[in-house]
Amino acid sequence: MVEGVVETAQSYFYTIAVGIAILLIGFAIGILVKKFLHRLLKEIGLNKVFSKVGVTYNLETVISSIASYVIYLFTIVIFLDKLGIKSVVLYLFVGGVLMLLILTFLVGLKDVIPNFVAWIFIQRKGKVQEGHHVNVREIAGVVEKVGYLETEIKTEMGDILYVPNSLFLKSKLRVKKD
Repeated sequence: MVEGVVETAQSYFYTIAVGIAILLIGFAIGILVKKFLHRLLKEIGLNKVFSKVGVTYNLETVISSIASYVIYLFTIVIFLDKLGIKSVVLYLFVGGVLMLLILTFLVGLKDVIPNFVAWIFIQRKGKVQEGHHVNVREIAGVVEKVGYLETEIKTEMGDILYVPNSLFLKSKLRVKKD
């Protein structure tokens, strides 16, 4: 009986020790890949190339970080597989990530949908068109462009204001045709 308990304890200890070794090695590889990839992309001059096109993000850092996170994820999956709890934890993790992505997407759309619907109403009614002088709340000026999400209004001072289309539906609107 005691021998069975000792063998079981040794088996668990061995499994945990191998799992921790897998974690340490995987995280070390992730850190090394991140540093190596960052240096490689810096040597290539990825940020300089993309800055000429108008991309201002630090792509060298972003790409190297994503590569290391992918390695971390695979390391955790291998670790959980070694412990024998991969499937449940992996499903919970993937479900949590998907829920986070869906919520982020929905929060991002909370302003897009009302402005797009307002654009449809603006197009149907035809009240706000290019060249019309409009007053909405404290904004007054000539409509330069009616976009899907916002309308450009040029003020008397020459400033260009980007007004969300939903504001035209929520507020009183005065249109003076020139």
